[in-house]
Amino acid sequence: MQYQYISYIWPLIASALTTLFLGIYAFAKRRNAKGAISFILCMVVVTLWSSANALEMSAVDFTTKLFWANVQYIAYCYAPVVLVALCMELTGGDQWIRNRKILWLVIIPTIIIILVWTDSIHGLIRYDLHLNYNGSFPVIEKKYGPAFFVHAGYSQLLNIYAGVLLIRGVFFKNTVYRKQALSVLIGLSMIIIVNIMYITGLSLVRGIDITPLVFGPAGLIVAWGIFRYKLLDVVPVARAMVIETMDAGIMVLDLQDRILDINPSFEKILGYPTSRIITMRVSEACSKIPVLVNACMVSGSSQSEFSINTNGFLQIFELRISLLIDRKGIMIGRLAIVNEITQKKQEQKLYLKQHWELVVAEERERLVRDLHDNLAQVLGFINLQAQGIRQELANADVEIVSIKLEKLVEVTQSAHNEIREYIRNVRCQESVEKGFINELERTVVSFEEQFGIKAKLDLPEEFVWIEIKPNTRANILNIIKEALSNIGKHAEASLVTIVFSVTSEQLCVVINDDGKGFDVKQSINDAKNKFGLNIMRERSEEIGAVIEITSVIGEGSKVVLYVQWREGAIKG
Repeated sequence: MQYQYISYIWPLIASALTTLFLGIYAFAKRRNAKGAISFILCMVVVTLWSSANALEMSAVDFTTKLFWANVQYIAYCYAPVVLVALCMELTGGDQWIRNRKILWLVIIPTIIIILVWTDSIHGLIRYDLHLNYNGSFPVIEKKYGPAFFVHAGYSQLLNIYAGVLLIRGVFFKNTVYRKQALSVLIGLSMIIIVNIMYITGLSLVRGIDITPLVFGPAGLIVAWGIFRYKLLDVVPVARAMVIETMDAGIMVLDLQDRILDINPSFEKILGYPTSRIITMRVSEACSKIPVLVNACMVSGSSQSEFSINTNGFLQIFELRISLLIDRKGIMIGRLAIVNEITQKKQEQKLYLKQHWELVVAEERERLVRDLHDNLAQVLGFINLQAQGIRQELANADVEIVSIKLEKLVEVTQSAHNEIREYIRNVRCQESVEKGFINELERTVVSFEEQFGIKAKLDLPEEFVWIEIKPNTRANILNIIKEALSNIGKHAEASLVTIVFSVTSEQLCVVINDDGKGFDVKQSINDAKNKFGLNIMRERSEEIGAVIEITSVIGEGSKVVLYVQWREGAIKG
């Protein structure tokens, strides 16, 4: 094989290097992306075409030129097939690729290649081959046989079909693929036009196929589509009119956390048009909604809530992140669905309030019945018996015992009257509080008035809307009451603080006093103190909470209550 230097080969070398670079880049950086394999094969084929054409030009003898001309037929025949495969994947019609029916398109090109390499026997592709020395360098002159026109017609049909797929993607599909498909369509059109001009003899350079020269500019246009619009990272997503008109916000993300598509409802949530945020990273487009960004960054599916304050009006949204999986089980992206649940939250809050009032009323009614059926009746019985004994002793002139019984009667009557008054107050409809916070504040005020100890209540703003079951709230309130009662009776404190804190799944209540403190272990064994501590522990166990009671003699005591208010919380 002999070669000579020809300046015309430099555009071909530049074209080959461009397409080779694009193929290597796609293989190294994006080979797992949708359509990457088809794109890489396209780049390999056209690189082979340009390189073989350059070697054919620089060859001196006929045999060498014919060899490289035959090599180019490999690219001639398979280029339309891989191009169709790329366009199918790009426009979402890749069923033939998944079920491998596209292999049927390779049969005719393979037969043509066999005929090319055996052409000297039959001449079905080319005949009357000889070198023409009239130009700057010798070129092969030939006449085309019938099989060549079968190949040419078949190749152009595939090219036209690829063009139709791209035109549909550009003009008839409302997706993010328009600009990507347009860049491929322009590059394909350049190649097809120049190739047709060569086949029909209208080429600007007679006898020379300049189609490979166009691969460079066409490759740059396609590369612009890749780097500017992330061609290989785009994942086909079915869009119907229902998605456009539905109230739920829809956002599609690729594997690199870039936004591929959003519907009008999601536009309203973000406050940006689709054209502005397409291909932006979700961390940039949704920076004003940190909860949304964090949820989108999680590798798996997730569910969460976030709120947006618009002109003083708080909107609450529910967010669901789902994985997009293709038919082979490969993850190709993620789908974010956002629903506004502001009204639902308000209704839940109203329901919880009403439920809370009902639970409080039932709890009090049960307590009233217990007091009436047990303690009130016992006190009434003691009162009657003491009065009778007092009368009998008076009749017997037993003065000293009569005086002591008189005091017992007075104490019993006083206790009995207090129990009856409490029962009347509880049963009075006007005394039923409107909610947990009102009852908590009333309990603190009552504690200060009864024991003369300063009490400070600290409630965070977010406590207002967290969804705590009414029975849980009732037990929390009773634990606080029991703790305050113990402090008032035994702690000799001057200040008590009640602090609420809320996390995403847990409520923490801390009751702290600056009293004299006590020995917790000893109190557990003390029957008098054990009763109050056990009541608090039993109530916490009833609601699935954890209670911690600590104290240091001379430094006060602390009661910490951890309450799960959302499923999945980690108890303290």
